[in-house]
Amino acid sequence: MTRTNHDRAVGELLRAVCRDDGDVTAAASLPADAVVAAARHHRVSPLAHVRLRETAPAVAEALRADRDAAKSLHIRAGMLLAHVSEVLADVPWVVFKGPVLSELAHPVPGVRPYGDLDLLVAPQDLRAVSRALLAAGWEVGDYEDMLRNPQTPGEMHWFTPAGIQVDLHWAMINMGSRRRLFRIDTDALLARRRRVRIGLGQAWALDEADALVHVALHAALAGGNRLAWMVDVDQLSRQVGSWRVVAARATEWGAQAQLALALRRATATLGTPVPADVYRMLGTSLPLRVVLDAVDRLVPVERQRRDASPSRLVARAVRPGALRTVAQVARNAGQGVVDRLAPREGATVARVTAGEEALEIYLRAVEDSAGTGASPVSR
Repeated sequence: MTRTNHDRAVGELLRAVCRDDGDVTAAASLPADAVVAAARHHRVSPLAHVRLRETAPAVAEALRADRDAAKSLHIRAGMLLAHVSEVLADVPWVVFKGPVLSELAHPVPGVRPYGDLDLLVAPQDLRAVSRALLAAGWEVGDYEDMLRNPQTPGEMHWFTPAGIQVDLHWAMINMGSRRRLFRIDTDALLARRRRVRIGLGQAWALDEADALVHVALHAALAGGNRLAWMVDVDQLSRQVGSWRVVAARATEWGAQAQLALALRRATATLGTPVPADVYRMLGTSLPLRVVLDAVDRLVPVERQRRDASPSRLVARAVRPGALRTVAQVARNAGQGVVDRLAPREGATVARVTAGEEALEIYLRAVEDSAGTGASPVSR
């Protein structure tokens, strides 16, 4: 079997792993190490363990530790969320991505891998939340330069007394340059939140439309070239009650192109059922759809084994309209060349964990943003 055919066969197997109706019998005839490496690259190794236990026990055994780690973290996350609920008391908050997707939007609940917890609070509540976390024994995990960044990151990092990392957001997008491209109102997200069960407890989560649009936006901004992100989009899409509401939410955020890309890529990869008129509601032009579909045929998600690819480049550059997308692809590609050719910095400067002064500077910057009258997440 040639390398190309080999990669195609492994990719097809992983597609089957991610589909409820997938045929995984081909696993027995493929090299175990290749399947393991590809499953880990696409962040679906715990799911592959479960799906392949009967047809490819050697692969499943190699991935057992991945499954165990994912389950262990999910159990700990459920307990931590109960603690968060107590510490934050009456402050509105939501948890998004990791534990919510693992519990409510994964083919096998509880085994979606994730590395930390993402919490969202209103910018005007960030100071009170920080005080509550410090009083509960949590520690700031950022460095001085991170909290002093004049671009004011949309999140800060904390460590619980048990050493679990928590990303505390006041905005759904961290980088200021990207935040300015979208209109995502934190207060509106919190007003629409819903109560869900995570493990043995309950937590606050984004409403169904917000969750899907955010997962699609996150996937696009990250490159949309891993099966784990396609599974997220696929599973949440199958739970949609009203596509009209989803399209309206994407329009409100200014994320129509990113949602369209994620939905089309999930459909091409996993057969995600999306009504044809969704793209009309999103205002997606025919030329843009042609460009997106051509890229997905040329570089299917399941065959990718590295981050750099045309598929990732297009996803990160997608804009309303084919011409704007192609132009942004060219700009991003050119900037990538410049970054690679730029001289490396000399000696590495030691980084210092943020102290009280840096925390105060960061909190004031967030509050100043919130106090301008404009949405701090869209500035």
